[in-house]
Amino acid sequence: METYLGMMRSFSGSASELDLRSTVNCYDRYALPNLEDIRPGIRKFQIFDSPRAGGKYWISGTAVGELLPFTDHAKRLLTTWICEQRRAGMEIPKVRSQVLELVKSRQSLPVMMRMTLALQYLGSHITQLGDNLILRQDIDTDGLKLLAETESKSVQELFQLIHMLEESGFVRATFHADGATVGPTVAGWQELDRLKRPRTDSAQVFVAMWFNEITNEAYTDGIEPALSATGYRAIRIDKKEHNNKIDDEIVAEIRRSRFLIADFTSEPKSVRGSVYYEAGFAQGLGIPVIWTCRETSLSDLHFDTRQYSHIVWKDPGDLFTQLRNRIGATIGDGPLPRA
Repeated sequence: METYLGMMRSFSGSASELDLRSTVNCYDRYALPNLEDIRPGIRKFQIFDSPRAGGKYWISGTAVGELLPFTDHAKRLLTTWICEQRRAGMEIPKVRSQVLELVKSRQSLPVMMRMTLALQYLGSHITQLGDNLILRQDIDTDGLKLLAETESKSVQELFQLIHMLEESGFVRATFHADGATVGPTVAGWQELDRLKRPRTDSAQVFVAMWFNEITNEAYTDGIEPALSATGYRAIRIDKKEHNNKIDDEIVAEIRRSRFLIADFTSEPKSVRGSVYYEAGFAQGLGIPVIWTCRETSLSDLHFDTRQYSHIVWKDPGDLFTQLRNRIGATIGDGPLPRA
């Protein structure tokens, strides 16, 4: 334990110690570009490759300037967003002004989710049973990427997550002067297998949408009957906008669900931030997402979700038909009797 605590002290440097203008090639804490590299009117965007952001990302010149007042906390949330986009299949996530607005209203990931992400990172980078991941004291690429994936403020906090995974029985960890050697236990591999398995036995479907009188019929005459017709039941948490904070109730219900329906219908020029966040959270867990949007709101759809095949519907009846067919084609019927 003495070696562990000594190493933790040596890793205790705060992310705020690094200047915003740190270059991405020098393992910057928050994956931010060198502001001098982007001059207004000359370069409208650039692509950077940063281990601290998990790899490549695209950023507009306007967004770079808007990052200046961001707090360290907000920068960590932006890094989390970049990692989520990459896990969702976007090879080079794009950071624009609209993304920064979304990030401002996000909350930190729940601790248990951060532990899960750390375990998943280990599982994806250890390909042979018995092998371990070596995290170096001088913060190599693996350490930087793990900091990004787990939304960790510092290496001290990252190693605390590893320590918690060890106490939970999911990893074996040896802390030493040069860093740490970490690998999943039998229980850890079992948990990784469980996380990878789709919930084919679940009849529940989480519905993320705007809770408003305008969308009530879309739910009662479109989404709910489409789920009943395919052997599923809907679960939605009717509450006010939660400012992208995923609380324990939402986390639990998404985890229990076979898939998630994300409807982005909204009032004009508005962004349903909570729906984007819940859909991204589900994708991070490997839970399928079906994307829907009323045709009148299509122009307000966030650019980062346009890569997905949305069900664009005209009225609740049209939503029912298209959604029922999409479920049958991509997910399959559920275990409940068909309505």
